[in-house]
Amino acid sequence: MNVEKAANFIWSNGRLLERRIFEYFFYGGSKSSVLDAMKAYQNEDGGFGHALEPDLRTPESQPLYVEFGLRTLYDAKIQDADLAFKVCDYVSRHADLNQGIVTITASSGSYPRAEHWNNPQSELASFSRLTSIVGLLQWQGIQHPWLEQAVDICLSDISSTRYKDSHTLLNAFCLLESLPQTDDTQMIYTKLSDELYQADFFCLEAPSRTYGLTPLDFSPASDSYCRRIFSDKIIQDHLEALESQQEEDGGWPILWEPPGEMARLEWRVCRTLRSLITLASYHKISIEQLDQG
Repeated sequence: MNVEKAANFIWSNGRLLERRIFEYFFYGGSKSSVLDAMKAYQNEDGGFGHALEPDLRTPESQPLYVEFGLRTLYDAKIQDADLAFKVCDYVSRHADLNQGIVTITASSGSYPRAEHWNNPQSELASFSRLTSIVGLLQWQGIQHPWLEQAVDICLSDISSTRYKDSHTLLNAFCLLESLPQTDDTQMIYTKLSDELYQADFFCLEAPSRTYGLTPLDFSPASDSYCRRIFSDKIIQDHLEALESQQEEDGGWPILWEPPGEMARLEWRVCRTLRSLITLASYHKISIEQLDQG
C-alpha cells in the first residue's frame, strides 16, 4: 500500500467536505471546519441537497442525502445540535410514522442519477430507511419533539421485524448505541448480530468480489460498537484485503456504475478516505507515514 499516493489522490480529487475530514483525522483539523463544509449542503428546509450522496445529482433535499450526511458525521464522531435539529425538522415533515419515508423523491428524476436509483421502490415509503435516519439522529443527542416518538416506534420495528438488508442493519446499530445499554438493548443487539450474517449485501468473506458491506463497514475503528460481533481473524482478513485493493493512482475503487466521471471520483475519494481512517485505527498506517507523503 502506498500512503503517499492515497493522500495525493484525496488532495487532487476530493470535495471540500472530504478534504476537511482528512485534515480533521490526520492533520489536526477542527470539527468546526468539517461542520462548515457539511452545512454548505444544507438547504433552507433543513435537509441536505446538492449531490451530497454522489450518485444523485439533484440540488433538492433528499432523505438519501440526510442519511449520507448524518452517517458521515457519525463516522467522524461529530455531533452538532443546531445542524441535527434542522435535519430532524425536515425529516419530521416528510416521514410517516406508520409507513416510513421515501429514499428519493419523484422530482429527483429530473436530474442525473446512477442507474440503481431508477428503481421505482426508491420512491416508495420505507420504514427501514426511516429507522436508519432516526438512529443517526438519536445518536446526535438532540431533544426534538418528534424524535422521541419516532425512536420508540423504530425500536418496536427493530424488535419485531427481521431486517434483511445490511444497510438497514448498519444504522439500526447506531440507534442501539445511542441508548442506555440495558438487558433489552443487549437482546436487540444480539438479534441484529444474528440477522447480519444472513443479510443481503453483506460480504463476510475476504476479499469480497461484489458490491456489499463488509465487517469493516460495521467496525471501521478498533473501538467500534459492533467490533465484538466479529472474530479477530475476520477483521484481520478484511484489513489485509482492504490494503490490497488500492489502485495505481492511489485511490480505492468502487464496484458500481455512477452517473458520471465526477461522481466516480467523488465516491472513490470517499472510499479512499474511509480506508485510510480504518487502517489507521487498526494501526496499519501511521500519521508519520502520511507526513512523509
